[in-house]
Amino acid sequence: MAVAGGANSLANFAEANGLGYSAHADLPAQGSTLTRDTGAVEGAATGTLPGGIEGTIAHFTYSYTVTDSDNNSRTEHRRLTLVVTAIPVSIGFVPYLGFSRGASHLLATAGGTKMRRIELGGAPELKHASAFIFAGSNENWQAQLFSPALLEWLARSEDDFGFELANGVLVAGRGDYINAETELRALCEDTSHLAGVIGEEAQEAVDTGGAEANAAKDPDATDTKMEAALARVELEPPAHLRDAEAAFRGDARGTFGTFLYALGGAVGLVLVLNVPGAALPIVLSVAGQFVLLAAIEAALLLICFTFIFRSQRRSRGRKYAEEAFFRGYARSRGLTLEEPLRFLATHSDAKLPFKPDRVMSGPLPGGGEGSLALVGDGSKRKDRIAVVGGPAGPVAESELEAEAPGLSAKDLDTYLEQLAGEVREAQQGAGRGTAS
Repeated sequence: MAVAGGANSLANFAEANGLGYSAHADLPAQGSTLTRDTGAVEGAATGTLPGGIEGTIAHFTYSYTVTDSDNNSRTEHRRLTLVVTAIPVSIGFVPYLGFSRGASHLLATAGGTKMRRIELGGAPELKHASAFIFAGSNENWQAQLFSPALLEWLARSEDDFGFELANGVLVAGRGDYINAETELRALCEDTSHLAGVIGEEAQEAVDTGGAEANAAKDPDATDTKMEAALARVELEPPAHLRDAEAAFRGDARGTFGTFLYALGGAVGLVLVLNVPGAALPIVLSVAGQFVLLAAIEAALLLICFTFIFRSQRRSRGRKYAEEAFFRGYARSRGLTLEEPLRFLATHSDAKLPFKPDRVMSGPLPGGGEGSLALVGDGSKRKDRIAVVGGPAGPVAESELEAEAPGLSAKDLDTYLEQLAGEVREAQQGAGRGTAS
């Protein structure tokens, strides 16, 4: 746990190690801990940390509310000391990975939703530890990463140690605010060691030609309902992201699958609602009011069905319209859609700094081949777009922005032309440098 020290101990550590100190810092919004709404940095040192990694060591706090059995609520404040660094080469192999010792407050699921548990062996020190990895990660690659050497190293870690790796951002930390020079240095060095192990395992797969075989795969990459809807609804390539939404909402309204999903959900919801409201059915049954009871249950079922049915129409309409937009754009520009995780693994040396939702490869404006990668739809500040010039880059990236009525094919053309030009300039500059 934390060792006593002055309020400026982290600042002193920064000065002693040639780091830049700030009372506040913007940390990447990845994983579970760094995406908490109440999270705040209360001191950060940034630069080349002990151990050799580029990153930030920070005092980080967040608040949460606890409600007891008597419905009394209280606010708790949790303090952590975190080291944050980037391992972009890892994204295509392990988009999410987490580990948590028994007293750690970092989540072993790392903010991922498609995770599987990792068996940590029989070491008594790891009895109360847990680890999870993205469910689509290659099991052979996982076994090589969690070698006996790494498991032994984890068993020697502090009981409040944990880490989250999410989309190439590694966050390792301990509980409370650490102030002692030796402990701050040790946390930096531990994070550096961990980043090295993960990065080296990913790079080895690339260097030995095993990137494609060891790449992670999205377990939900194939959506049979969506494929069927796209086959049924014939469209010209949409000009805007939402152009086809009405068409796919109409398609969803007329499909038996949507009806069945909504009916099943409604029945389940009614059964759940009947548990806390059990007194009413019992009273009506005892009184012999079976017709009234049936009418109430039918009305409740209809309300739930209507709500779920409309929700499904909206969500499927939006999801399928987005897919139709990007597929139509790629097809009309002679580009081929790629599986993002496979692309990241086979293009690890390019070091694309984000995990894209979409990747399209083929001819670039002005000549040459490359890939357009993007995350988001231009509606959020964290949305990004990039052009990757090949397996080893270069990469030109930008914030992705879109104005009403949303992302358009024209927007993508503008970004593609601009970023492809930057990639071409970088390639030409590299060629001149080689020639000289």
